[in-house]
Amino acid sequence: MALIVDRTDDRSTQTDRPEPLDSEPRRQRIDVTDLHADGIEEFVHSNVDTDYVSLEHRGGRTYLVIEE
Repeated sequence: MALIVDRTDDRSTQTDRPEPLDSEPRRQRIDVTDLHADGIEEFVHSNVDTDYVSLEHRGGRTYLVIEE
């Protein structure tokens, strides 16, 4: 199964993590609609360099959102 990556800037959501004043948060979205929860967790542990991840629903799709 191919993962779809949507690299966009999303300035609408606040996080508890402090951001430097001169940078804006950048988020990477990966379409994980067809994966089971265990598959998403395994993907994050083996392929993502941060613990700042969340799931987001847009329409009928589910995305893994990775903070950069």
